[in-house]
Amino acid sequence: MPTDIKTIQLLRGQNQGVFTRIIECSVVKHYQVNEAISWQADHCEFVYFILKGEVEIYRLSPAGREQILDRLGQGSCFNLVPALLENAPNQANTRALTACKLLALGKSDFGRMLKEYPEFALAVTRFFAERLARMTDLIETLSLYSVRQRVAKFLIDQADAIEKNGSIRWTQTDMAKRLGTVRDVLGRTLRKFADEGLVRFEREKIMLLDRKGLKKAAMGEE
Repeated sequence: MPTDIKTIQLLRGQNQGVFTRIIECSVVKHYQVNEAISWQADHCEFVYFILKGEVEIYRLSPAGREQILDRLGQGSCFNLVPALLENAPNQANTRALTACKLLALGKSDFGRMLKEYPEFALAVTRFFAERLARMTDLIETLSLYSVRQRVAKFLIDQADAIEKNGSIRWTQTDMAKRLGTVRDVLGRTLRKFADEGLVRFEREKIMLLDRKGLKKAAMGEE
């Protein structure tokens, strides 16, 4: 059994039978940087587990504008929603941000495992609850918060994520796509934060200097 399957968060605490079954039913797929993994509206074939690398999930507007929905690293999984819906297409596009090694579990095998292993089904239910909470937060942020608030909240969230899971690199263009704005507006907001002593730019990194001040900015307090 590949040792890297033990890094999959969804499988933590599962019995040996679940691991064995996934290995038996899955195929390992490798992707290069920027290579497409799946396309929105295509027929769903697999649930993916990230053994190595980073993946970006995004959608495109009719005009071609990107909205980054999420970035996932080693130990994460994706494409579970369409795998549980009958004849559902993929709900977003996915591409490799780095060289990736993925474990691809067929949609039908995934469904059978949910019926055969109740503890695995419970873990998937918890996964969906966490994802729903994150998507609800994203919708709230994009619709109810100013760009200044969104950027402040994003910087705090990313700092926390780095401490917990390690770094996933975001360019300013990527940040703008995630936050529903454009790079010029994002750049002005970041420079304003630097002028206020909240952040510092250091070797293509944004260092948080005043977390309390950023929290106030995220809440809309001056």
